[in-house]
Formats: sequence, structure tokens, C-alpha cells
Amino acid sequence: GDSAGLRSCVTPGKSGEQPTVSINKAINTQEVAVKEKHARNILLDVAPGRPWRVNRLPLSRNAMLCWKFCHVFHKVLRDGHPNVLKDSLRYKSELSDMSRMWGHLSEGYGQLCSIYLKLLRTKMEFHTKNPRFPCNLQMSDRQLDEAGESDVNNFFQLTVEMFDYLECELNLFQTVFNSLDMSRSVSVTTAGQCRLAPLIQVILDCSHLYDYTVKLLFKLHSCLPADTLQGHRDRFMEQFTKLKDLFHRSSNLQYFKRLIQIPQLPENPPNFLRASALSEHISPVVVIPAEGSSPDSEPILEKDDLMDMDASQQNLFDNKFDDIFGSSFSSDPFNFNSQNGMSKDEKDHLIEALYREIGGLKAQMENVKVEVAVSPDTSWTTA
Repeated sequence: GDSAGLRSCVTPGKSGEQPTVSINKAINTQEVAVKEKHARNILLDVAPGRPWRVNRLPLSRNAMLCWKFCHVFHKVLRDGHPNVLKDSLRYKSELSDMSRMWGHLSEGYGQLCSIYLKLLRTKMEFHTKNPRFPCNLQMSDRQLDEAGESDVNNFFQLTVEMFDYLECELNLFQTVFNSLDMSRSVSVTTAGQCRLAPLIQVILDCSHLYDYTVKLLFKLHSCLPADTLQGHRDRFMEQFTKLKDLFHRSSNLQYFKRLIQIPQLPENPPNFLRASALSEHISPVVVIPAEGSSPDSEPILEKDDLMDMDASQQNLFDNKFDDIFGSSFSSDPFNFNSQNGMSKDEKDHLIEALYREIGGLKAQMENVKVEVAVSPDTSWTTA
């Protein structure tokens, strides 16, 4: 049976493993971290002319499935073929709807999914609006200069957009840490690893965004009065403090030590009022060891009982990228009877929250009706 509600209709990729197998090993309902080798196999299938094609992921019904999808999608956006971004844009509104839906759950994976989906949408919007920036954010200083097209207004706006982008990254970073039970050794528990694993993508994004905001702020201070940039400096300081703390806390976790070398930010923030301070700025560099992958000793469901391979093979078709989200959205967004979806408590909380929202909207409508009934007839004219 289709026990996870997930089927994929894909063509085999370069990795040698049927893509359906990689997808089901990476994105399933098990509370274990996505294994690097499974994510890598999916990446190998995202080749030119061969977009990632997944059908029927019930992302709005199962928070664990949605969380692991977000992790893999983030990695595919960062490291996959550039077409992934272009082909995903039509789903921005669905990402927002699903983020709002999961946001009704104030804790657990529902809350984490809501924040992660908002980050992914923000990432997609930034790179669409600023196509000079690749999704992995790797750029030379010259390319960063060219992105502003020698216009101080462009650099000013670009810095604001980077602050917004970094704020979403930091929000996810902070919320994951807040959700961890630090009384236990989170690095060795599957639940801890499952929450920490996506932060590798976040750390990579943050290191670049921090570096570019520093460089852009020095550039802006060379062109504009210091008073004009007070808001920028205040926002930078807030983000600097958060990122410094999160990088420090992450570097102390055993889980990351095998997988990634996390840079540390300087003791004091850059002094943008002193132009020569730019020469003291050291770009934070994240190092991922050549064999950086989740240890094979991690318990993970290796069986392929989360898929119906016969059915997927019979249903191979001329794929469109639309199938990446499939029936998880408009065609079947809220199937609360799914035996493989949320727990009963999770469903009940969500249903209650939705009912409250409906009740609030009805009350607003009634208020509008009353206001219309008692207000005199006015016309939209100007003297």
C-alpha cells in the first residue's frame, strides 16, 4: 500500500538508483535526519533538462514529511540545476498557504515547517528579483559590485532585501534551537539530528549573507551620510548579535563537528563609520569535509516500504514540474482522515485553530455589514 501517501513518477537519473528510491529514503515520515547520500542522489537526478519530479507528497497532512521536504528542497535549490528555481516559482503561493496553515500549530514540527516554508519562499523571491545571485550565494567581490549596477539606490535596496533574507534564516535557526531539549545530548538522538540537519544549509546561506551585508554597508557608508544609514546599522547589529551566538552554539554541538566547520564571527562588529575597517573584515568561510555525510551508523528506515514501485512504474508519464507538489495542495489540501498524517492531537489543534479563524472572519464580516448599514451614503468625490 501507499503507506506514506507518497508516490513519484520520475525517470531514472545519473545516480544509478531509481530516483523514487532516493526520494522515499530522503523524504519520509521517520523522525531521522535526511542522509547526505540520499539527498546527493536526488541532486544527481536534477540535471539539465531533467528537473526534480515528485508526485503526491502530502505536505499539508504530515509535518515530518513537510520538514524533510523543506530540507531537501533547500539543498536542491542551493546545489541543483538553476532551472529548479525557475520551475518552482509557480508554487510560491502554495508555499505561503501551507506556511500559514502549519503556523496554526504553535510548537513542534508544524511551527518549524511554517518558518521553513517562509524562508524558502523568501529565498526564491530574492534570487528571482536578483538573478545575478546564484541560489548557493557564492559570488566574487566583483560580481557583488556589479549586482548594484553602480547605483547607490540599488545597493541601499539590495541591503534591505539581504536583511530580510537573513532574518528568515536566523528565525529558523533560532526556532530549531529553541525546540531542542538541551537536557539531553541532542547530537546523538535521532529527533535532535532530524531538527539540526537542515541547519547546515542555513549556516551556508548565513555566512554569505553576513559577508555581503558587511561589504555593502561599507560601500553605502562611503556614499551616503551616516545618519541616513542609522536604520541599516541598527538592523545589522541585531543580526550580528544573533548570528554570532548561533554560530557559537552550533560549533559546540557534536553533531556538526563531523559534518561542517562553522566559522566564528569577530568579538566586535565592524565599525562602518571608519572606512579603513573594511580591511579588517574577514569573510566567514564554512568548510565541509570532502567526506562530509551523515554517519552510516545512524538508525534510518532503509526499506522501501514507503513506496509502491509497481504503481509508479506503471504510471510513468511525460513529467511536468507541476508534479513536485502534486495533490499536497489544492486538489487535496486537508485530508484529516489520513491514517499516516498528523497525530490525533495535532489534527485537533489545527482544526480548532481553523475554526477560530473562520469564526473571527465571520465576526469581521458582521461588523462590516453593521457599519455599512448605519453609515450615511457617501460618494468618493474630492472637493
